[in-house]
Amino acid sequence: MLHAFVFITLYFNHFLSGYAITAAVMLSTVIALLLATGNRQAFKRSEIIIISVACLGTIMTTLMLLNMGMKQSFTGSLIAALASGSIVVIGATLGRKIKTVMTTIESMRSIVDDNIAKQKLMALCRQFPELDHYREVATQYLRPHLAYGELTAMQEWAEKHP
Repeated sequence: MLHAFVFITLYFNHFLSGYAITAAVMLSTVIALLLATGNRQAFKRSEIIIISVACLGTIMTTLMLLNMGMKQSFTGSLIAALASGSIVVIGATLGRKIKTVMTTIESMRSIVDDNIAKQKLMALCRQFPELDHYREVATQYLRPHLAYGELTAMQEWAEKHP
């Protein structure tokens, strides 16, 4: 919301043209989307560095594109570039968090209709009595079918306990 206010203010105070604002918003949105669809796990140091470099690159590119390429005012270009960098950082972090939530929700879905997942579950239960015990206890608590997340956790456990 704040970004929109900044760009509208720049437009109505004649700091930037509509085309310049469109270019800044498009550039920052594309970069933010690319970064947001990255790895689903928690931010690592390398990912934070990548987002920071992308933010700085977006700021510099937007500033040069608007000021030199589109002949807009330096002040308006600088403010738009900083807003574009902010869009990249906020979009990347929120996008990754939303993706994590969606993946978590997906992992809670039951494997009731997935025959391949059921076969994997039965193979793990035959191979590891501990996992079969877990499955039996889960069915006793009115959960006849496990979720994809539980199957994934069982597979990870089986890899650690050969």
